[in-house]
Amino acid sequence: MKQYDENDKVSVIIPIYKNNDTIKMAAMSAAAQTGVFTELILVDNGRTLDKTVLESLIREYDVKIVDIEKNIGPSDGRNEGVKAATGRYVAFLDADDWWEKDKLLKELNLIKRVRGDKGAPKIVFTARQLYTHDGKDTGRMVHCDRIVTYKTLLKSNQINCSSVLLLRDLMLKYPMVRDDLHEDYICWLSILRDGGYAAGLDEPLLCYRMRRDSKSGTKFKSAKMTYGVYKYMGIPLIGRLIYMCSYAFSGFRKYFG
Repeated sequence: MKQYDENDKVSVIIPIYKNNDTIKMAAMSAAAQTGVFTELILVDNGRTLDKTVLESLIREYDVKIVDIEKNIGPSDGRNEGVKAATGRYVAFLDADDWWEKDKLLKELNLIKRVRGDKGAPKIVFTARQLYTHDGKDTGRMVHCDRIVTYKTLLKSNQINCSSVLLLRDLMLKYPMVRDDLHEDYICWLSILRDGGYAAGLDEPLLCYRMRRDSKSGTKFKSAKMTYGVYKYMGIPLIGRLIYMCSYAFSGFRKYFG
């Protein structure tokens, strides 16, 4: 596989809020990426990171810290990380998830290799392996499509935030908004609505921890937030209802299919 230099540097943005128990694994997986020039940016949202853990991360992984005194939420936290980034590309990693060591390399290869009718993909992302909240492998993998357009993304948000890679300039143009909804879903839809497509790599390069205390921890709450996303994006009522049916079917297939 091709090795990439600083011209294709990836800024890995890890927002932190009360993640002292999992942040080391996330940071280690980002620092261990092969064949890619990276910088690690930790957004300490609300200064909840333990001082000893913080000093250890700085010493071991040469991380850049974006220190935010008050909790400004995941959207603005990621946006601040993007502003601080110096890489051509950005990748997001939640502090309770982790990557396989060749995740970024395979994504860069994909974004350089794939060319559709509309050029290179705006977003690349991967499938994910599901783990319990305490890090045990469930044996279940969430697959993804090879090509995702705005219309197909409306049917189901298969682009997990911790799996994406995209240009920093694109994230500056489409910052994340609305923490009360699925802020990442709004971002991907906004990007693809204006043209282009996303390319999926159907390999479980993201190890995704299912936490009960996540923002959308219950299925009902997540569905309500998804409906809010459709409304925010200006989808008419009948369209919202149709897409919610598709969302429900995709969710069932994802976890029980």
